[in-house]
Amino acid sequence: MTTAARLDVGAPSVGGGSHAGSKAPVNLTALDLAQALRVIIGKYASQLPILGPFGEPPAKAAWLLQRIPTIRKMGWAAEFMAELYDAVNNCRHATDRSAERVSLGECGNMVDDEYCYGTMMSIVGGRIAKCRTCGATDTARDRQQWLISEAWHVQAFLPDIARWLTSSGHAKIDIKKARNWVNAGKLEADACDVGTRRNLFTPAAVIAAYRETPTGRREQLTNAS
Repeated sequence: MTTAARLDVGAPSVGGGSHAGSKAPVNLTALDLAQALRVIIGKYASQLPILGPFGEPPAKAAWLLQRIPTIRKMGWAAEFMAELYDAVNNCRHATDRSAERVSLGECGNMVDDEYCYGTMMSIVGGRIAKCRTCGATDTARDRQQWLISEAWHVQAFLPDIARWLTSSGHAKIDIKKARNWVNAGKLEADACDVGTRRNLFTPAAVIAAYRETPTGRREQLTNAS
């Protein structure tokens, strides 16, 4: 709604002129898409067997988020997820600033028996990755997990890797346990940093060791299901 009214500070495309009495132009497309999102949120909030809050979409969205376990049991849960995802992306695409995009590696999809060398891209925080060449889609998280498991060429200190994997949500790694993996021979250093004389590890080796733990195996089973 802020973008629709061109009130976002610092947007390079904001118009309005400098003459006295001029008004900032309205992005009618963004306004329509914001209204569509508002309708979807209100529509599904009203279908829950609990009286929801009145007010603006952020309040209703926060209320819905607290009731995810209940929503999962509803027959319309998948439909809600799809409609919400599309509506949010439509709003994002209509804003003045495009969302930051990240590369998720080579596509690798087979198109007419030919290997696609295109790049899978996703917006930051998005759940879908799409190839810019052939249009194939994949789950962004699965692509990220695959990239990490193949990152044998990246070297870093163990605490840094553990922090990166934990903060990104790909693996909950306690540094003390990670050091125990090293002492037990379950995780081997890739090299030694000459300047600090500290061991260097690869994200691929660390996440491989994590997946051999009970927690890692449970997580893989949960994601597979």
